[in-house]
Amino acid sequence: MRRVILILTLLFLIAGCSQHPEEKGVVARVNGKPIYLKELESRYDLNNIGWVSGIIPSVESMSEEYGNVLSELIVYKLVGDALEAEGLSVSAEEVEKEEAAIRADYPDDLFERTLTEEYIDIEVWRLFLKRHLEMKLFFNDVLRPKISLTYQEAEQYYKDNLSEFYIPERVHVLLIRSNDRKAVLRSSVLLEKAEDWKKVVETLPSDVVVRELKLKKNRLPHQWASALQQLKPKTSSNISTTAYGYEQLVLLSVLPEKLLGPSQAYAVIERVLIDQKMNSAFMDWLEKQVASAQIKVTPLLSQKLHEKNNDENPVDSAPIQEEASAEPADESGGESEDGDGI
Repeated sequence: MRRVILILTLLFLIAGCSQHPEEKGVVARVNGKPIYLKELESRYDLNNIGWVSGIIPSVESMSEEYGNVLSELIVYKLVGDALEAEGLSVSAEEVEKEEAAIRADYPDDLFERTLTEEYIDIEVWRLFLKRHLEMKLFFNDVLRPKISLTYQEAEQYYKDNLSEFYIPERVHVLLIRSNDRKAVLRSSVLLEKAEDWKKVVETLPSDVVVRELKLKKNRLPHQWASALQQLKPKTSSNISTTAYGYEQLVLLSVLPEKLLGPSQAYAVIERVLIDQKMNSAFMDWLEKQVASAQIKVTPLLSQKLHEKNNDENPVDSAPIQEEASAEPADESGGESEDGDGI
């Protein structure tokens, strides 16, 4: 409910904004600091990476999405102001380190190709990566020190949510994959006999991939459940052919069901309750900031979104309904032709 109130507060501010143009390409100002049309459109594109459809979004759906994106950009500005007041900032080195970690998940040049295919500028992507890190910094260094958790709260959560700490029966297995059938077979034989399977994995050929899995028996893929049901610990399934090549399972052990005790569950409980308290504290902080901040948004976005939609879909476009949200202007790369802004 409080999130709804916050969004309504932001949308009310958007509806009651200034109409005095000041600068080309500016769609909003937060405490005097501008938010540019290019930022709005870039964030919208980032949020919709991978969206594919032959249907042009309706004015109403685009209006809602752009309103949400603009609200997000307003929050970034407010958080940035708070960090500045605390003397905190995210360094270029921290951004580079985070980018390197993300790139490590993409083979070869897939990272660049993904951005290129989605028409995302790398510098824009880095800007929002920095803002993501600023949000983490705000939560960890500004909000977290103000949050406390008592043992009584943790104990009560444990009692009220006992079912969350029940762990059903699981299987501990190794999944072996390779394009070489004989390599898979040789690997499974070695792993069955090994006292320390991790040491054996280090000696296997580079084209053999071994993954350790602990899976709930009631959540196993059908083909795996059938194979594992017939196995005893330290034995292997038959080799199967998949889209990944040849595949075989080695059953290491069956883990019995159990209920975590309070001390075992405390780390999980602490994370859940701290997250809840942090989110609540953030919403309290944000509502106060929105109430006291000077937030101005151009009302011309709604008109320009309607014009853009008509240009792209002249037959099916419906008359625009004025809403208390912000929509995109033209696609002139950050500047409107008539110079409207705030």
